[in-house]
Amino acid sequence: MKVVDFKQLPATGKATVHFIRIDPEDLQETLGNILHTLMDMSWLKKFDESFMQKSFENRAMKTLDDIKRKFDSPQVDKVASDAAEYVISELARKSLVDKLNYLNIPLAELLGKKVSGNPGFDFHSQNGTTDTVIFGEAKYVARQSGYQSALSQVVRFVNDRKDIDDVGDLKQFCTPVALQRVIDGNKGFAIAFSAKRTKTPALIKTITTHQNFLDLLCYDEVILIAVNL
Repeated sequence: MKVVDFKQLPATGKATVHFIRIDPEDLQETLGNILHTLMDMSWLKKFDESFMQKSFENRAMKTLDDIKRKFDSPQVDKVASDAAEYVISELARKSLVDKLNYLNIPLAELLGKKVSGNPGFDFHSQNGTTDTVIFGEAKYVARQSGYQSALSQVVRFVNDRKDIDDVGDLKQFCTPVALQRVIDGNKGFAIAFSAKRTKTPALIKTITTHQNFLDLLCYDEVILIAVNL
């Protein structure tokens, strides 16, 4: 992948706002790299007990089998859309690690009980400097930029307290201080979406005036991640 834009945006409100734009470049190579990353089970070492390692490994392998099936599907339907959302989730998660030096936490579906269709946020990270947990959501829309869908999902999840639900799954990855800050209302959100060919200035102008974006500025961080898909 190639990061083609990375900037901090001015914003009214509490939040620090960043904009990142990613070009997957060679999509087949990107898919291969993503599968290689997802197959790396070194994160299991975060669990001290062997029974916990086995339990989470079993969950993760079921999800990986499902991801592989979707990546291999030639269909242009929901399966293909699901595969695209995995791509957006993983590239967004990686950009937080590489560009912002945030914590490397595996995709939520590798940690969850469901093989597909994670009931909470798609990916997570943590700002190690401020102890702020980042809750990320990824959306792919076939015919237009997916930012509206991603923004509305994040706001809906916040209203449904999905971030609070996710705290238990993050105990092995985030600091206790950061997780307590989530409970206290201090947290950040990453909105990752398919951007098509929409120019960056137009994207930023439209997103930063959207009501759902404005509603998130009361939190610590908002990270917009556009992926050229």
